[in-house]
Amino acid sequence: MLKLKGVEDVYYPESIQEAVGLLRKDKEGSEVVGGGLDISTLPSTRIKHLIFLDKLGLKYVKKTDEGIKIGALSTLSFAENSEAIKDYFGGKVKELLGGIATELLRNQITFGGALGKREPYSDIVTLLLTLNAKVVLSDGEWDEELSIADFYKGNFRSLIKERIIKEIILNDFDSSYFFSMKRFVRNATDIALLNAGMLLKLDGKKIVNSTFVVGARPKPAYLFGEATEFLNGKELSEELAEEFGNFVESNVDVGKDYRASKEYRAHISGVFAKRMLLEAMEG
Repeated sequence: MLKLKGVEDVYYPESIQEAVGLLRKDKEGSEVVGGGLDISTLPSTRIKHLIFLDKLGLKYVKKTDEGIKIGALSTLSFAENSEAIKDYFGGKVKELLGGIATELLRNQITFGGALGKREPYSDIVTLLLTLNAKVVLSDGEWDEELSIADFYKGNFRSLIKERIIKEIILNDFDSSYFFSMKRFVRNATDIALLNAGMLLKLDGKKIVNSTFVVGARPKPAYLFGEATEFLNGKELSEELAEEFGNFVESNVDVGKDYRASKEYRAHISGVFAKRMLLEAMEG
């Protein structure tokens, strides 16, 4: 599968500490390999050393007191079929994971790889930002837990040259929370032209707190803070859904590429925003 020119060494460390030690020897020339999808499809001549994480036991999805922990080497398919994810938000996350890309790609895309690459079109980054998930970075001796939002606030690429992504933690939300995520695609296996996620904390019909994320815009996913300010403290209604859709379309930060215009992405963002609020009302 991997057809890379110039690779001098391939390593299979048996501990996180060993993996980090190898990574730090040549930060620019070394590449940590999870599923390997990115480096197989977009090979780089700078890569001299491949560090595979297969022996580190980082493929797991389990419920804990802290929430659902997803090991960095867990693939989308592995998480989709896990018992821990099965009923998470009424099966919405399981259904979402099963709709991304093709089955062959879902068997290769890992959560750690998706976070570490932060591709603009990534559905996983949008999902994890929406769910206010946390990422655990480790050097083998010390683990640091950051929100995904905080992870991306700084120079995250420099962080993962010093440590590796060990796991992702999904919060355990109670029944007062509503979640939805939508992808706009031309066909079932297409890369999204736009995706958006919403998380609401509700008290009856009142929106106590909210998160709204837009990705594949075509820049990386971002937290749409103005949308949160617009929603917080208001009550769900068809009128609010209409107003919010219009607000999002007018204010969302989207751009154009060869697949879609800025105006089209803005319109789809507004449509998704309206539909998700209407879903929250029905729920």
